[in-house]
Amino acid sequence: MNKRVQPRNMIIAGLIFLLPTILVVLLKGNSTYDTEQGLTRFVNAFLTSYTVASVFLVVNMFQYSKSRREPSAPWISMTYAAILGVLATLLLTSQGGFLMEENGSQRAQILYNVIHFIVTSLAIIIAVSIMILLSFVNLESKDRTQT
Repeated sequence: MNKRVQPRNMIIAGLIFLLPTILVVLLKGNSTYDTEQGLTRFVNAFLTSYTVASVFLVVNMFQYSKSRREPSAPWISMTYAAILGVLATLLLTSQGGFLMEENGSQRAQILYNVIHFIVTSLAIIIAVSIMILLSFVNLESKDRTQT
C-alpha cells in the first residue's frame, strides 16, 4: 500500500478547508457589505496579530538564546520585528481615518484590536482543545477481540 499522500487528496483537503468561506461568499454574494470596511478590519487584524506574535517570538527567541549559550542574534532580530509592528500600528492608525473603524481615538482602536485578537485566539484555542479531546474519546484499541 502506498503511504504517500496523493496530490488529488491534497486538493480535496484544501477545498474542504476553504468550503466554509466559499459558502459564506456564495450565500452573501449580492449583499451590501462595504468592502472598504472589510479591508480595514483585515488590515487591523493583520497588524495586531503580527505585533502580538512578534512580541511572543521575542520571548521565545530569548529563551532559545539562553539554551544556546547566549547568541543574541535571534532575540535582537525579533525585537526589531516587534518594534516594527508597534511603529507600523501607531503610524497607520494616526494617518487619518483609514484604520480607525468607528473608534474615537488611536488608543481606543489599538485596544479594540488587541481585545479582538485575544478573544479570537481564545476561541481558536478552545475549538482546537475540543477537537483534540474528541479525537482522544474516539480512539479504540487495536487488539480488541471480536465477540
